[in-house]
Amino acid sequence: EGTTWSGSGEAAHLDKISCGMNDDPMASGPDASALAASDTVIIVAYHLPIIITRTAGGGYNVEWDDDRGLNRDGMNLPSQCIYIGCIDMEVTDEAEQESIERLLLENYSCVVLFLEPELKAAYYHGFCRGYLTPILHNQMHQHRGVDPFQEGEWRAYCTVNRLFAAKVMEVYSPGHMIWVHDYHLMLLPSCILRKLRSAKIGLFIHAPFPASDLWGSVAVRTELLRSLLNADLLGFLLFEYTRNFLTSCKRLLGLEHEFKSGGFLGVDFGGRHVTVQVSTFGVSPSLLENHLPDRLAPPAAASARDELKDLRAELDAPAASPRRLLAGVDYLDRFKGVQLKLLAWEAMLAAYPRYRAGHTLVQVMVASRNQVKLVADARDVRADIETIVRRIRASYPGALHYAEVERLSLAARMQLWQMSDVIVYSTVREAVNAHPLEYVVARAAGKLPAGVAVLSEFSGFSRVLNGSLVMNPFSTEAVMGALETALEMPPAEKEARARKDLAHIRANTAEDWARRFLTDLKSMQRKKEDHWMAVGFGLASFRMVGMGADFKPLDTQQVLLSYRAAAQRVVLLDWGGTLTPADTGFYDVREEGKYEVPSSVLTTLRQLCADPHNHVMVISGLGRDTVDAAFGSVPGLSLAVEHGFHYRIKSGPWQQLLPGVNTSWREVAEAVMAVYTTRTLGAYMQKKGSSMSWNFSSADPEFGALQARELQYQLQAALEGAPVVVRVGKGYV
Repeated sequence: EGTTWSGSGEAAHLDKISCGMNDDPMASGPDASALAASDTVIIVAYHLPIIITRTAGGGYNVEWDDDRGLNRDGMNLPSQCIYIGCIDMEVTDEAEQESIERLLLENYSCVVLFLEPELKAAYYHGFCRGYLTPILHNQMHQHRGVDPFQEGEWRAYCTVNRLFAAKVMEVYSPGHMIWVHDYHLMLLPSCILRKLRSAKIGLFIHAPFPASDLWGSVAVRTELLRSLLNADLLGFLLFEYTRNFLTSCKRLLGLEHEFKSGGFLGVDFGGRHVTVQVSTFGVSPSLLENHLPDRLAPPAAASARDELKDLRAELDAPAASPRRLLAGVDYLDRFKGVQLKLLAWEAMLAAYPRYRAGHTLVQVMVASRNQVKLVADARDVRADIETIVRRIRASYPGALHYAEVERLSLAARMQLWQMSDVIVYSTVREAVNAHPLEYVVARAAGKLPAGVAVLSEFSGFSRVLNGSLVMNPFSTEAVMGALETALEMPPAEKEARARKDLAHIRANTAEDWARRFLTDLKSMQRKKEDHWMAVGFGLASFRMVGMGADFKPLDTQQVLLSYRAAAQRVVLLDWGGTLTPADTGFYDVREEGKYEVPSSVLTTLRQLCADPHNHVMVISGLGRDTVDAAFGSVPGLSLAVEHGFHYRIKSGPWQQLLPGVNTSWREVAEAVMAVYTTRTLGAYMQKKGSSMSWNFSSADPEFGALQARELQYQLQAALEGAPVVVRVGKGYV
């Protein structure tokens, strides 16, 4: 559905328009009361779900992009939606930018962000596609003379996320929900919360999330991870990606997760509870059916047929025999695994002569000129594919139809799906690819015999389309076996598999996915400005800290007034982390023989102790000799060491909390701890006077926690009856 507009933003020609908000009430059901027409959702994505092109008369043709899952018709939300994002058309003239901004805002509720070409190249093609995409798809970067992480590209990523945040603030009003999409905008929650501390923010990652060791190779892993945790609701397509994210949080930030009622997972971060949702993406069957050949207007149907004219000409040639088609439409991207597909098809033709005639693999590559020009390995991927294509065409004429196009419309794909008996996707890593869903709907809606979807086990939808044939794309034998099974499958089995997949597609549509996510986001507890505090500088340490409704910040002025008015004052001071920087855990500089407390600290302590109305005590977990050597020169200072086991009141004698206590348990505890230290890489023992600790904070988090639990049981059994308590804390026993 397209609309043509004049350059001034006023309608010059209106063929068929369906713009503005969908104010129809939501269908009745259990979720009917969740979202209302009065709700407003700000949907933020790098690409706006619209297609805008210039017309010959100097105006613009605008249409919703049905290929983008976020388009208004596909989600069919009852709420008011404001879209924020970029358009593909390059616009450098400021007057034209203003004209397009006004046009899209007034007629499509879209706020467009224009990026300078250099900034866009560094941000999108550099950091997003060049740096993040391989890692998200479980591909480790290789250093080949140049650091894959470029500081300039990272700064561009930060800049663009701040620009998006500025656009959000232009349209935000209290009560609006903000829904951010995909890895292009992972810093956006932090950027927004710096200005809008009570905003409800949801973020759905459409890409896979890698294993924790792969994510650990990201140079700015902490900055991105903390920003993700500044959202209120995080969504992932599969539990595998969710598990990887939660493991990264545990390994890199030391955060634990827990299961919540209703099928949610949660992470506590800085006093806030971040909800993590596993939610399957879908398509809109009704929208897809509107693009079937028999439902399109004649001009649109002709245009779709024209996109496939080369394939039709090849199939309709006088000398051509009837052929069964196996089809795939892939982007020119190394993660699509097209080379693996072509190699398997070549091997199948060599091994099974019966498939050389009457069978054609249709491989369509979608590659824009900018993608080939700016994506680093696009030209290499193209060269590899074309080498295999030439070889197959030379050896097996008619067995392969290969085409490279800038765009293949949804209508053209629906026609291709109806022509194909089998679709084949051999991706090496992929989260969202709706083509298998389109294929099932296209054949069912067209009343055609069911086909077969052959999908890589590394694609997201292979986990949810149980009727598909799933194979390992890295095994040529496995791909060949799946293709043979698909081509020889009895019609009854095809129909049974297709019915199963169609039932899932109709039960998990794009509408259901969007409403489910936004309903959960809306149900998040409303935040109040005064319950949250922004902590940290820069991106690595910035986070929102929840203070709770009863939190009362320290009023330093009131403390001074109370101090001056009091007749007697007690001042209790911790040593490590308060009077001096905290120790590193495995190495404590304070226990070195030449260590001295800074003179400024000792001077301040002397001044406090000189006041007869003050009682000042320094508290430490270190031993008596160490603490006495550091602070013994301060007259009138009380000391409590080993967490209070030994103490001295002012300049009096040292006393023991439990005089004459039996300490023979230390040898037993040390022997048991030594065994677990040897068996747990990264763990170490510490002896501090009356206590002993086994620290596993530097060990593998999961293994360390298991070993700590076993060590706790062993110590409790070995030390039963001894005057000692075994406690487990965060990273230690």
